[in-house]
Amino acid sequence: MSDADPPGVAGDQQQTGWARLASGQTVELARPIERLGARILDFSIVVIPSTAIWAIVQGRDAFVANDGETLTNLGGIMLAELGALLVGVLVNFVYEVAPTARWGQTLGKRIVGIKVLNASTGAAPGLSKSLGRWAVLTLPIAVPYVRYGGVVFFLLCVLTIGHEPCYRGWHDRAARTLVVTSRRDDRGSGRPRPAPPRYGRRR
Repeated sequence: MSDADPPGVAGDQQQTGWARLASGQTVELARPIERLGARILDFSIVVIPSTAIWAIVQGRDAFVANDGETLTNLGGIMLAELGALLVGVLVNFVYEVAPTARWGQTLGKRIVGIKVLNASTGAAPGLSKSLGRWAVLTLPIAVPYVRYGGVVFFLLCVLTIGHEPCYRGWHDRAARTLVVTSRRDDRGSGRPRPAPPRYGRRR
């Protein structure tokens, strides 16, 4: 285990698709494509409707009539921005932070069959870790005037998942979490799961 690994995660610095926790439990890591699929589902469920509502509200409050002229309503725009930010934070907390803290899954993750774990214990992340990974990934996008930089940061977080031994993005590393598969063995499928690697002391 290297210094870059979260406490409790052991294994070689290569992508094996598995990780061992301090408890001795070996977990199968969620593949990057599975995580991308879950994120797209979550995005479709939450962000697209929220953005549409924000655009409607901002468009309605952006202009005011004044003696037959239409003037830009800067106060209305700023109020719409603040309202959209507060609503977005609340919606994301209810949809992502709370369920991830309790069960390790959003609806998108549940559909795909993956979940978030505390990297040390293998249990659900809890509120602090769930809030931390969400804040690192999402808040830069939500803050007005730095939103485009936040989008770039979000993409970098996602891209790092495919280049890290335990498939962790920056938000996973910051919160000390792992994303693993939650699919159970289906003996009738005819597709056995691969066996985990053997972890032991190096000689």
